[in-house]
Amino acid sequence: MSNTIEEESKIELLPCSFKFHNFDAKISDTNINCQIIKMEDCLYLWVGNFTNQNMEDLSLALTSNFEKQPIATKIMGSVADATSTNIAKRLSMKLGKPVYVSFNLTPDNITLPEIERRIQEEFKMHSDLLSF
Repeated sequence: MSNTIEEESKIELLPCSFKFHNFDAKISDTNINCQIIKMEDCLYLWVGNFTNQNMEDLSLALTSNFEKQPIATKIMGSVADATSTNIAKRLSMKLGKPVYVSFNLTPDNITLPEIERRIQEEFKMHSDLLSF
């Protein structure tokens, strides 16, 4: 019993190394909500809207010593929709780190480039999110 108490008193809590960043934007008639979580060695990007804040889609991309392009896979959601996979690949290639992307919108060919442009602007304004 005393060993358990001694072991508990030796536990050192470390500060959280995660950095959180949220932003909202209006693209055409769509209000988007984004959350970026920068972890020690990877990045997570969630994109959705105000009315549906679920995570119904998730992709992962990471660089490899054996391939020029990042390796990517769809973890959750329809494999027919490659939006999150493509965004994850581009970010992973830029960062050289694993990137998770959850893209929970159904954009058309006009709004998707605008959404991606807005996300890139946010990364440019907050360059600390891209530095590891």
